Amino acid sequence: MSNSYGSTIVNDSDKIAVSAILFDLDGTLLNTVPLIIATHRHTFKKILGWIPSDEVILATIGEPLVRTFGHYGGEKGPEMFQEYFEWSAPRTTSHVGVFLDVIPMIEQLRQEGFKTGIVTSRRGESTVSFLEAFEMLHLFDVIVSVDDTEEHKPMPAPLLCAMERLELDTPEQILYVGDAIHDLKCAQNAGMPFAAVSWTAMDKDELSQALPDFWIDEAFDLLRKVERVKSEK
Repeated sequence: MSNSYGSTIVNDSDKIAVSAILFDLDGTLLNTVPLIIATHRHTFKKILGWIPSDEVILATIGEPLVRTFGHYGGEKGPEMFQEYFEWSAPRTTSHVGVFLDVIPMIEQLRQEGFKTGIVTSRRGESTVSFLEAFEMLHLFDVIVSVDDTEEHKPMPAPLLCAMERLELDTPEQILYVGDAIHDLKCAQNAGMPFAAVSWTAMDKDELSQALPDFWIDEAFDLLRKVERVKSEK
């Protein structure tokens, strides 16, 4: 089964062996893009007096907000950061949803013995808040947020931090699943395979050109693409 980018999605003879599967959060498990766009528009308008295009906003997803607001707001970056979270926090459940079949897919992965985790550029407090809101916190063995590393996506540090916390030592046996170019580059820099989700709001051509290991069209495709490594030792 192939998608329009020529990558094999599901082929039982083409399974990859992994010990753990790590997920990006925004745009991968949770459809936070509408909230992200709305909050960026509000924050830029209130603090800077102008509204960026959706294309500009989407291009920043996956990088830490501190970097984004520092770039566009300069000395007003911290004010933008505070306004962003104060405005978005009460809108978590009204503007955000879980992508189809994500929860049962992760539950099945765990039943089959895979370790699972979150690696995100979102703040830790915000990440936990989102996962609790959708009753997903218990589904993950590890959560690495922007607070946990000095270097961030697309550098490998966040994924390597997750690997260390899971007490694993073979990056080739840890799959990262994401929706953005920052996710893909982070995985490549960490030496980990990467699966791109076809429900991404990002530029699929850009993602395809960066050569993800495979695409998944729907959540349960992932179950048919991986098999578990019994031991790394």
